[in-house]
Amino acid sequence: MPLLPSLAGALLAILMDGPFNYEFSRATDEKGEAHLIVRANENLPSLEVTISGDRQTIRKQLPPLKAGKEHKITWIQNSPSAAYNAKIVAGTAEGEFGFEISRGEGKGGPAPAGKITALSTAEDLVFKHQAIYQSSFDVAAYKFEVYDTDGDIIHREEKGGGGQFKANERITLKWDDPSDVFLVKVHFDGEQGQFGDHILAPMAIEIPHTEVVFDSGQALIKGEQSPKLDEAAAVAMHKLDSVEKAKAAVGNMLAGSGYVAKLYISGYTDTVGQPGKNQTLSEQRAKAIADYFQKKGVWSEIYFTGMGERGLKVQTGDSVDEEKNRRAVYVISFQPPTGAWFPSPGAWKKAASARKRPDSLPPYPDKWKDAEAAKKHGGGGGTGSSGSGGDSDGSSGSGGSSEPGENLGTVSGGGPDDSASYGQPYVGGAEEVPPPVEGEPGATKKGCNIDADGGELPGALIVLLAGIVGRRRVRRR
Repeated sequence: MPLLPSLAGALLAILMDGPFNYEFSRATDEKGEAHLIVRANENLPSLEVTISGDRQTIRKQLPPLKAGKEHKITWIQNSPSAAYNAKIVAGTAEGEFGFEISRGEGKGGPAPAGKITALSTAEDLVFKHQAIYQSSFDVAAYKFEVYDTDGDIIHREEKGGGGQFKANERITLKWDDPSDVFLVKVHFDGEQGQFGDHILAPMAIEIPHTEVVFDSGQALIKGEQSPKLDEAAAVAMHKLDSVEKAKAAVGNMLAGSGYVAKLYISGYTDTVGQPGKNQTLSEQRAKAIADYFQKKGVWSEIYFTGMGERGLKVQTGDSVDEEKNRRAVYVISFQPPTGAWFPSPGAWKKAASARKRPDSLPPYPDKWKDAEAAKKHGGGGGTGSSGSGGDSDGSSGSGGSSEPGENLGTVSGGGPDDSASYGQPYVGGAEEVPPPVEGEPGATKKGCNIDADGGELPGALIVLLAGIVGRRRVRRR
């Protein structure tokens, strides 16, 4: 199935914060030469490109590409107009898409293709509800659509008449709907006949949950804590189901193996105790939660990591008993979620492989339905704070009221162990990022101390959070 519908005579540029994007010509040159450009967003291994159509198949094995570099593939088109299917494989990433090219007719032929560049950050798309672009041509008209996590269009904007945007101007398109973003699509028509499309898929869905309380220095999930994870697992399964429905609703725009939802779990502690041991303990607790989810029927791949004292929600000094820093974050995303809100977690480790989904899903917990409805409709205040004692009690769930300007809904709690949990973006600057774990002093009086030696995990992956919410606004057409 192609990644995007065929668009006759269009330049198509895809940028989804993935490893590569591509462009193709809308028309051949005077000699009948067509082309496809593959551009690396990160360092790539060797690439395999297959282009089929016009009664021919072009196969190219490209050498490794460094970030920012590109490779152009050319061929001679025989027909006046031809439809092609292309597949690009770069390591574990791949894209498959269809396109059409018309044969050029010299100076009087079709207008040359232009280029659309996305300038949006993850924060722009998820929290600020705006997409930012730059076009290489003057834009006379445009169509802008935003899809939610049900696959429905929650915002559509169309303008024409000429003179909309100048070439290379910064173009900011906004929307007001508070629903969480699944996919953003724009189409530009140029003053001289150029046109192009651009797709962004920033989907990253946070799983709201009630904190899990562990015994001090332990990563064992006690029996009385199981109902909390049962609820979270149920929410995760319903959100995975929503992602599958959203992918079906947007058709072939997100086909391909690069767009399979996965669950990522990260654990955090406060600063009480030895930092290295807190690091190890946070990873062990994240692994325990991941294993529990897998046993309860979560069918996606599941990954986990530990942050220890890094990524503090509330900046504190050493040995500070801060309940909001003892938390866990669960995120569903196509790729390891990235963003500007948390310092880098350690390397993601795989806890479970994908498997067949269960025949039926557990009921969606009512309190989380209510919380997400409140979030969607702008009601309620912050989420409940963690009600447990110091990190000596081993609290590892999320906690905390919402940050200023964030409206994450309200959940009625039943006491310290029933506190609502939505992860919050890390908004501090680089100077606020905690220092390395090892070598820092740590109290031993009340900490999350364990006997195993702590250690800092390698790698640099950043967590992007976005909550999935309920019903439809504008129906997909």
